[in-house]
Amino acid sequence: MDYALRAKGFLPGFLTGLLFAIVFLAPGCSPGEKASLGPAETKVLGHRGSGKTAVSGLQENTYTSVKQAFKHLDGVEIDIQCSRDGTLWLYHDAGLPHNPEELLCIPASTDAQLKALGHKDSAFTLTTLEEVFILMTLSQFRPVVSLDIKGYFPNGCFSQNNAPHEYFDRLLTSLEALLNKYGLHNRVMVETDYQYFLDQAKGRLEGVECYLLGYEDLNELSKKALKKSYHGISYNYANPELDSAAIAAVRAKGLKVQLWSLYDEEAMEKALSLGADYIQTGLVPQD
Repeated sequence: MDYALRAKGFLPGFLTGLLFAIVFLAPGCSPGEKASLGPAETKVLGHRGSGKTAVSGLQENTYTSVKQAFKHLDGVEIDIQCSRDGTLWLYHDAGLPHNPEELLCIPASTDAQLKALGHKDSAFTLTTLEEVFILMTLSQFRPVVSLDIKGYFPNGCFSQNNAPHEYFDRLLTSLEALLNKYGLHNRVMVETDYQYFLDQAKGRLEGVECYLLGYEDLNELSKKALKKSYHGISYNYANPELDSAAIAAVRAKGLKVQLWSLYDEEAMEKALSLGADYIQTGLVPQD
């Protein structure tokens, strides 16, 4: 898995013959300067840090899994949820593990309740986004982070399955404060299928790239992203219609492309030849 050493200045053997074009990083979430029409210099991100689906065997979305990915890759994708107290936590699922207090989810829980839950269950570990930001400032390799903003909670967490606007407002306010505190705007991206959040983010998070996440037809998704002036799209690699021509067509419109998620070497080699800007993978080496 030599591709994993790109963050430290190495390139994989099967990339030796590829030609990379310069990608212009536009400020803010609007496309601004157009991306080059050639293949992107693809960056590799650890999916959910380097979690349970990765070869590292680490728990997903935790400080340890993120730190492991930072050692070998260009950065990470992590899932973000906001507590009642406004703290941003790394967590993917809608519901919390079975617990005596019957806590339904992170958005309906206080920080004290979440910490208590972790103390009662040693297998349950929660990491704050601030811990990740601190780790970013300490890394000499300047890793990037894509934040997958979660908003679907079909478990009674809210009165409806999708989080209300007030929840996203609270999450955005907390994220904005952290970005201002650590000055990481140009190394952080946000991705979600909740356009309300992206619409608010593009007006407030200067330097942060916004990606519309989707499973649908690639062309239709890119049309939506362009209409909303987002910076790019985050797309399912498993779509059988995905190829280098399709990605090139999206990038020719001035959009960047993230692909998720890959878990074997053959898929990684193919994905790296497609010309996407970012690839999210579970292939994170062990030390």
